[in-house]
Amino acid sequence: MRTPANQGIFRVQCQVENIFRQFLLSEGFVGIHTPKLIAGSSEGGSAVFRLNYKGTPACLAQSPQLHKQMSICGDFGRVFEIGPVFRAEDSFTHRHLCEFTGLDVEMEIKEHYSEVMDIVDRLFVAMFDCLNEHCSKELEAINKQYPFEKLKYLRNTLCLTFEEGVQMLKEAGSYNFHVFSLMQEAGVEIDPLGDLNTESERKLGQLVLEKYGTEFYMLHRYPLAVRPFYTMPCYDNPSNIYSFEVNLVTFQVL
Repeated sequence: MRTPANQGIFRVQCQVENIFRQFLLSEGFVGIHTPKLIAGSSEGGSAVFRLNYKGTPACLAQSPQLHKQMSICGDFGRVFEIGPVFRAEDSFTHRHLCEFTGLDVEMEIKEHYSEVMDIVDRLFVAMFDCLNEHCSKELEAINKQYPFEKLKYLRNTLCLTFEEGVQMLKEAGSYNFHVFSLMQEAGVEIDPLGDLNTESERKLGQLVLEKYGTEFYMLHRYPLAVRPFYTMPCYDNPSNIYSFEVNLVTFQVL
């Protein structure tokens, strides 16, 4: 823990938490603390740690989702939480962790889901700006042990529709969706209403960086078929939904 890089990582993590909290407080959010020992799984699926609580089955919380939504129904309007998340993941990748500190946000929507996208946009840009300004020494120490390039991002985060992302992949000859069959494994083009797999997401990120000069962007208006049933269909095209994802082109050490 005494190495400059490890010291830097802990100090940058501290700043991320502080920026997250201060930004959301300035936007009228309320910090909450939700239970981590609960009676049942908080999300669907089997990735849950189960235990015995005084003779009664219990679980470690996979997400504060239910309690965040209860807070919104209870007229809090906007809430956030910084706390532990537990998921019994079987995958050993940089995208799967059994325990991590979650930065969770929930907010009511007045008119349109773009209100959430606006908050997310300004939150991340504020984080990037503050880290560059206040953690230059720590980032330099980390970079010496774990080399990385400075993150490229825009003042106003790029927002692409799913359809626009697919079109970029087609034009680059990289149209490759999630593999469901041997035909798809062979690289045959399939229904454009399918989801992107990891490799396609990475390729799209590279294309976005080359065309727009940013490693940070949003993809929205996903196909209805690849998102949960409760997501609202778009009024102008019911085959799409009001849903978005935030994407980073490269996964850096932090």
